[in-house]
Amino acid sequence: MFKKSLVVTLVALMAASFVGTAMADIVCPDSSYCQVSFTNPSKNRVTIAPNGAGETFAGTGITVRVFLKNCNGAPLVGVPAQEVVIFNSALCICPGGNIADAATDANGMTTFSGTIRGGGCVESLTIFADGVQLCNTPLKTNSWDWIHSPCFVDAGDLAALSARLRSAVGQPNYSICFDWTEDGFIDSSDVASFASHLGEACQ
Repeated sequence: MFKKSLVVTLVALMAASFVGTAMADIVCPDSSYCQVSFTNPSKNRVTIAPNGAGETFAGTGITVRVFLKNCNGAPLVGVPAQEVVIFNSALCICPGGNIADAATDANGMTTFSGTIRGGGCVESLTIFADGVQLCNTPLKTNSWDWIHSPCFVDAGDLAALSARLRSAVGQPNYSICFDWTEDGFIDSSDVASFASHLGEACQ
């Protein structure tokens, strides 16, 4: 009887130890956090392309840092880059086109300094780590790909642009989603911008 009781106790202790270790290694949304800063606060939108030829966060003056910690507040080191993603369900994202720059460092930190390989125009981006939603950010995207053919800049996107031509901020037909030069007008400069990206797709 004593032997059976001892075995049960040891099994319980091992299970508790395993749970404690597992809990310590889980990304904790209460202690993990993001830092987003802007060199120019009015420049919070990056224009993205399926082939990766769009603007980068760093090149636009946007700094994005993510700090991953467990529920004990300890940094999670070596979380793979592909486990930390920036996302919006309204975007078309090419495979692997929204992952962090690198695995988390000794401080549990990783960054997003590149671009998103994909298409779509959205007003916010959310950061996830290991499937856990960490933070909603004010980061915005624009794209020459308006999702008519997802992740492919094609004639459907050109038709959508044509319907918006000669409109300006304040007019009903204007949309920032077609003003890639961000000058308040949808005009020949935007047509030229679009033409230089026509045919781009995931690579």
